[in-house]
Amino acid sequence: MQTRSHGPGGNGHDMGMGHMLTAHILEEGPSGYGEFSHLPDGSVAGPSIDQAIAEHIAGTTPYRSLEFGVDSYLDLARQLTSRMCYRGPFEVLPPENDPRANFDRLFLELGADEAELEMLRAKRRSVLDKVGDDFTKLNVKLGSADRAKLEAHLDAIRELETALENQHGLLPGCLPPVQPEDLDHENNDNFPAIGRAQMDLLVLALSCDLTRVASLQWSVAQSPTRFSWLGISDSHHGMSHEADDDPTIREQLVAINHWYAEQFAYLVDKMKQVDELDGTLLDHSLALWVNEQGNGDVHSPEEIPFVLAGRASGAVEPGRWLQYADRSHNDLYVSLLQKFGSDATTFGFAEVCTGPLDEI
Repeated sequence: MQTRSHGPGGNGHDMGMGHMLTAHILEEGPSGYGEFSHLPDGSVAGPSIDQAIAEHIAGTTPYRSLEFGVDSYLDLARQLTSRMCYRGPFEVLPPENDPRANFDRLFLELGADEAELEMLRAKRRSVLDKVGDDFTKLNVKLGSADRAKLEAHLDAIRELETALENQHGLLPGCLPPVQPEDLDHENNDNFPAIGRAQMDLLVLALSCDLTRVASLQWSVAQSPTRFSWLGISDSHHGMSHEADDDPTIREQLVAINHWYAEQFAYLVDKMKQVDELDGTLLDHSLALWVNEQGNGDVHSPEEIPFVLAGRASGAVEPGRWLQYADRSHNDLYVSLLQKFGSDATTFGFAEVCTGPLDEI
């Protein structure tokens, strides 16, 4: 992540999460720098790769993109460490951590009583109208730059309103899903079950063409997750700073990374099980798995593996291990943008871009 050598920011976790999907420099917020060089209310200088791709393939789907989370809650003192998806500077897209809330958003209207649905829609409209009224009052007090930011927020609200009003049905072959089990999504021990439920909903949303872009964020950069189901009681973040000097903890981190690999394999397998006209959902998609650090102990921006799965309708050849020396992850994202129909030659912080990775 060569971009981490540029722009503001000094905390490795801010830098890792902020640069991971945006490949762009950070921006200071009103509070400037805080404890441990965090930018408490900072942001990024451009959109994340998922949102850049959504510009090209969202089409007429009810949702431009969907953001799923597993225990990925906002830390108000370290906001950059909690978020990875952005439409632009200070336009964060927060993940929804509750599978039941995601189910209700996507599928509640299917077969529901029309009177109850109209009450729900009216409630949604009243909330969005209230937000719009508040923004209008604020607008007269702002300068031109802040007004532009505010208008971008209003555009996002209008888009949300349109999505909520979209009385979509399911495509032929898409069966009404079973409502997820009512689990406490804030309970550490439910982490695996919540993840499986979110992946099931994510795949269903793609297969039913409710969206064509989706993301899943597991925990946060300074992860407090305790992998109790693996017999590990310490927090992931704390362990990541001890593994270089403690062989036992290093073995435990290997087990954690192995477990995360199993989750990605589960997602890929679910996509492979969805038959489409001339292949599977996986054949027609591209899934990206990435972590925000190389060596977590020193917050290293080097040697970060990026895992791709799927054929992107023949645009990508799977089954290969490619290594690049001194190439930025911006170049990888340019490659992905071009696979999805963009003519972009740079992405993110242009100064470190050298062009697409031809081998991809």
